[in-house]
Amino acid sequence: MTPVMCHFSSLPVRRWFRAAVLLAATTAAVGCRSSESALSRGDRFWADSNYTAALAEYRLAARQDGGDPATLARVAHAYAVTGQLERAREAYDELIKQAPTYADQAVYDYLTLSRDALERGDRFGVARAAEAALALRPGIPLGNMATELARYHASGGDGERALEYFERALVQQPPEAVPPLLFEMATLHERQGGCADAISYYRAFLQRAPYAEQANEARFRLGTCAFELGKRARDAGTHENALTYFQMVATQGNPANLVDQAWFETGEALLALGRRDEALDAFRRAIFASTNSQSQVAVRSQRRVQELLLTPR
Repeated sequence: MTPVMCHFSSLPVRRWFRAAVLLAATTAAVGCRSSESALSRGDRFWADSNYTAALAEYRLAARQDGGDPATLARVAHAYAVTGQLERAREAYDELIKQAPTYADQAVYDYLTLSRDALERGDRFGVARAAEAALALRPGIPLGNMATELARYHASGGDGERALEYFERALVQQPPEAVPPLLFEMATLHERQGGCADAISYYRAFLQRAPYAEQANEARFRLGTCAFELGKRARDAGTHENALTYFQMVATQGNPANLVDQAWFETGEALLALGRRDEALDAFRRAIFASTNSQSQVAVRSQRRVQELLLTPR
């Protein structure tokens, strides 16, 4: 029987497999059934779509012929068709050691199992099967499975690996599918403490989908990250960076409860940089943005305005 082979530019594995098995089964039917070999019986069962029985015969045939590659190819493929990924992988690992040309058949089967898992909503199954394929062909396109792999690793706490798959998903998805991925990447960066990267992805998301359902949340999170980075820069004495981040919060007006403080911190940064008139304007904006004229921010801003007006240039 012709060995089962697969190349991504050729017909799918299962069509090649079925054609080869059907030919062998037809030939075997001419002779006496009692003289059939295990391999022939397996092919006959396969032609009848009795894959479980075929697998049992193929395993027997592999023991009898010492693991001939053509027989092992049947065993591995039958494991895959019956949904037994780990056993399929073990069989393919043994097969590929003997005949590396079967790697494409293995990849095809793994991707098929991954797609089946995706249809079932089995994210763990998607990850196991797709990563088995990637172990053999790291550069293969994954389509929607890249996103599921990213989410699987994100939910498992492996943010770095999740981001790798999100990056792959970005280049493999149609344009309309990109904004939600950017939002997910932004929140993942934020959870990992990478506010600077999170801001970049929130901005990219808002540029593409300013009216999306998640847009207000993105603005809130962006502002929260910017305020945190502004405080870090202020404490480190890097006033230019502090100014950039505090102005980001103040001008976009989000989060609303931080706007008055952001204007005050903007004024402080401008003052430290010797930009007195701009600082005075920022302190006045802080007073205007405050919902309570007696709040700490409002009082401090009023004091700064008075100091600047009374201090000679």
